[in-house]
Amino acid sequence: MKNSRIALILIACAALLAVGAYVLFQKQAPSGPMLRAEAVQPPDTPAKAPDWVNGGQKTQPDYTPSTTAPEAPKETLETQPVKEVKPLEIAEDKVVSFTFVESLTEFMLDRFQPQGPHGKPATLISSIALNRYFGRELEGFNTEGDDINASRKSVLDYAFNPTMIKTLYDLYASAFMIHLVDTASTDEREYVVGKKEEIRTLTNEEIQVMLKLNSRRIERTADLFRTMGSSPEFIEMTSKYRRLAQAVGRANSQLQDTIADGKNSTNASKRFQQAILQREQAKTALVTYLKQVCQSCSDTELFYLSQWAYRRYQNGPENIADSFVAAADIMDDLAARFRAQADEIK
Repeated sequence: MKNSRIALILIACAALLAVGAYVLFQKQAPSGPMLRAEAVQPPDTPAKAPDWVNGGQKTQPDYTPSTTAPEAPKETLETQPVKEVKPLEIAEDKVVSFTFVESLTEFMLDRFQPQGPHGKPATLISSIALNRYFGRELEGFNTEGDDINASRKSVLDYAFNPTMIKTLYDLYASAFMIHLVDTASTDEREYVVGKKEEIRTLTNEEIQVMLKLNSRRIERTADLFRTMGSSPEFIEMTSKYRRLAQAVGRANSQLQDTIADGKNSTNASKRFQQAILQREQAKTALVTYLKQVCQSCSDTELFYLSQWAYRRYQNGPENIADSFVAAADIMDDLAARFRAQADEIK
């Protein structure tokens, strides 16, 4: 009996253990399929401390005053601002504006040939070309009215005197040099190069040549102006030519009247021919005299300048001779500037 009870108790305990094991395994079992793989042990790498732990942190003393403002970060090449080139700023005269300087630059560059017909650089500027260039349009001169002759006279009366010649030169000379060289090196235009024409800028070497060629032309004109303002012989010879030129006009009128009246025109014709001969002799003497001053100048240019000077003497103030000398002085200085600028160009 007793043995039967013990057996029942053991059976009951075994049943309880079986139920508990079932419940436990049901809770831990995964819901999906199980993948089996061999576990890989991670490498056994020893831990390493930062460098500053072993070497120590190195510090340097800061002696900057506590009131010093924080330093701004330095600009890199990419962040550095591009310097703005400011335009040339100068004061302008009320009658002779800076447009005159710009026009004079165009006049010089348009008449420069990097390689002329003879294979060498050449400049075609002359006193005749310059006078006609500005005399037709008066570009750069502020005048009133539509009468071109009156406007020309007003400009000459204003500018062609010793004081204004020096004032205008001091005002514009430096700016003119800068503008001339910059325009030659940056502005494209049509140049004669041998037997063809090219649209381009001038090279530094060509700019040097242009400046040197024009400096010689300016010096020649300066020598002529100084002679015209200081030589009594020039004034006398110019006046003599004008008197003989007027005599030719009178002799021609007498000849025409004689022919119109049906009279014998032999004597009138001889007087006319004699008047022409005397006028031409006076012209030759005048040009020959100026040729001693400028041997490379053409006869046409020398005679043209002599007549221009004569008109200034007739219509200008009493000190007009001083104006010619003052003009010669500034032209000598301008020629020197041209040479110096040519030497500076590399």
